[in-house]
Amino acid sequence: MAALRAVGAALYRGVGALRFSGPGAGRGQAPLRRAGGDVHIESRYRQYPEVTKTQVWQSQFLSSFMWFWILWHLWHNPDAVFGHFPYPDPSKWTDEELGIPPLDEE
Repeated sequence: MAALRAVGAALYRGVGALRFSGPGAGRGQAPLRRAGGDVHIESRYRQYPEVTKTQVWQSQFLSSFMWFWILWHLWHNPDAVFGHFPYPDPSKWTDEELGIPPLDEE
């Protein structure tokens, strides 16, 4: 059991050494980050983003495909959108159901 505990402690120390290694990383210090110090992307407060031609083409292609998909399925499979209800047969309706008064009641 002691050997297992020693192996676990060695692994823990090894992971800690890997995590805090590198230039400027002493014992208990965080590693040195070299991010440049300046903002990489300038913010554009209340301004439209600059969109490239590729992004415009991709968005138009995606929206065209979306509308093609919707209209194709509306045309070829309308039951998926409107439901699977049988269409009523008007020849089976009675005058009473339609609210038409009888002919002899004039």
